[in-house]
Amino acid sequence: MKRSIPHVVDVFEEVDEQLRQDQYQDVLKKWGPWVGGAALAIVVGVAGWQWFAASQTAQAEAASEAYLAAVDQIIAEDIAEAEASLDGMIRGDHSGYRTLATLQRAGLALEAGDLETAAAYYDEAASSTSEPILRDLALLKAVWARWDTLSFADIDIRLSPLTGNDAPYRMLARESIGAAALRADDLDRAESEYQILAFNFEISDEMRRRAQEALAVIAARRAVEAPAEAAETTDEQATTEDGSND
Repeated sequence: MKRSIPHVVDVFEEVDEQLRQDQYQDVLKKWGPWVGGAALAIVVGVAGWQWFAASQTAQAEAASEAYLAAVDQIIAEDIAEAEASLDGMIRGDHSGYRTLATLQRAGLALEAGDLETAAAYYDEAASSTSEPILRDLALLKAVWARWDTLSFADIDIRLSPLTGNDAPYRMLARESIGAAALRADDLDRAESEYQILAFNFEISDEMRRRAQEALAVIAARRAVEAPAEAAETTDEQATTEDGSND
């Protein structure tokens, strides 16, 4: 029997907003990305139903029921059963749910602290779909899973393609690039990315506030570094003058 999810678009937006304001906000205070998987199960579960419920074939109905059952197992913290269910879907014939199952499997690997396996699943998910909202999510979270091992240049190369005007996670990608630049002490690039967010009134108030806080951090660091640089320049000039006098 086909299940229905009432007000699916509203639920997706509500959960997505909660993710941005709560979990993601907390980790960006540490200048790193959010890599939690359990909440993603809810987001992808709702979104997956939205995208595929409208065109159910007998095969798709079976896949959707299996997928929602796996999501229920995740929510119930029956992880071993969920992993087995998702692995079966990943080997299945329905490409859409195969991608969703791969994303869920990545989330479970993250919850278990296995970042390397999670990143591999995200890579697999990204390569298995042309749907931007799924592909870009997988690409973004693959970077987050590898965050501690990637240089700023690596992160920039991987995330810059996700910042286009029509890209679904363009602002999260910019926020991540800004965080990586700040971590690498590239204050100019960090400032550039955060300014785009700080003056964008189409994003959430929380994301805009985070960007403004980051800009304040950058300004404070520059205020501290400027006198030190000036003193260093003065010392160099004095040394040069002493050498000339000799």
